Amino acid sequence: MKNKRIVITGCPGAGKTSIIKGLEDKGYSVFEEYSRTLIDEGKATGKANFFLSNPEEFSELLFLGRKAQFNASSSLYVDFEKPFVFFDRGILDIYAYLLAVKGRNDFWGKRIIPFKYDLVFLVEPWKEIYKKDSQRMETFTEAKRYFPYIKNLYKQSHSIVTVPKDTITNRVLFIEHYMKLNG
Repeated sequence: MKNKRIVITGCPGAGKTSIIKGLEDKGYSVFEEYSRTLIDEGKATGKANFFLSNPEEFSELLFLGRKAQFNASSSLYVDFEKPFVFFDRGILDIYAYLLAVKGRNDFWGKRIIPFKYDLVFLVEPWKEIYKKDSQRMETFTEAKRYFPYIKNLYKQSHSIVTVPKDTITNRVLFIEHYMKLNG
């Protein structure tokens, strides 16, 4: 038996990281959003918005970090009660963001093909909970422009389940319930 790789993805600022934290608090294996580390490192070197200032360099570093997470998930202990590893965004998100700012890129399109997740949970834009922070610098309008690219890219090769807009507790329960019924 192996762990199932599950991605939580969607619009920036729609609750992904809070859901991941809720799942972690319940004992699930999780990988946090790797881009936050890169954003902080970029700021430390004078890049106020690392992704927009150099999308290719940022994406390459992000790819290496998320690929390491993806590969590391195979060697995690398999808990027979909770055989799931949750990712705060996945490798396909990299290409979705590039599509939104730069358009089609065959190199990245081919590069992400080998990376498959067992299931994708999608969070939709939700203005009422959206907040800027030190790593999320875009407005809500700017953030939601990435959403259709993310949704469409995952939809091409993965099963997607939309997480309802609700409290973090209920969103985590929704995911757990779904996994128990379909996992």
